[in-house]
Amino acid sequence: MAESIAVWRDRAPLVLASQSAVRRALLTQAGIAVDTVAADLDERAVQQQSGLDDPGAIAVLLAEAKANNVSVHHNGRFVVGADQTLALGKRLFNKPADRAAAATHLADLAGKTHELHSAVAVARDGVVLWSHVSVARMTMRPLSTAQIDAYLDAAGDAVTASVGAYQLEKHGVHLFERIEGDHFTILGLPLLPLLAFLRSRNLLAI
Repeated sequence: MAESIAVWRDRAPLVLASQSAVRRALLTQAGIAVDTVAADLDERAVQQQSGLDDPGAIAVLLAEAKANNVSVHHNGRFVVGADQTLALGKRLFNKPADRAAAATHLADLAGKTHELHSAVAVARDGVVLWSHVSVARMTMRPLSTAQIDAYLDAAGDAVTASVGAYQLEKHGVHLFERIEGDHFTILGLPLLPLLAFLRSRNLLAI
């Protein structure tokens, strides 16, 4: 904790409106003191009510909604919300419900280039102070049914935890032949723009 306190300057830790272990790790490894509080939000309902169909706009909407949802219950605290959408052309993907759905996702993405839109927002006392979206282009290699099955066996239950049925930092790296974009964007938290905003608020010592 001493390392986090040395970098993070606010009296109370940053609040991450997510239970994502990856996003929390990105922040703590950057020396930021973090509390995690899951947003109480029906994401699909928020998306449908908005009428938005642009993947980047949807990601920003949900990131802001998560940050706001948690910030109203944590007075004076800086709250980070994040969201990621996956688009193959105009088709949007959601997290697969089970192994069979994950296999279908991978078969649809194989041999094609899709886009990950990762958004991050910061709210305080129910007001969004800042938001940002970054895009990464991911080209998946052609995959046979046997290769997809082998990947699903190796990845296990983790395939239902992300919109593309893969986690690049783990077994998912085997699925790709080309990646264009920021590593943090791919992991679901555009960290460099977020750090720049926090620095602008004098919240970081570095």
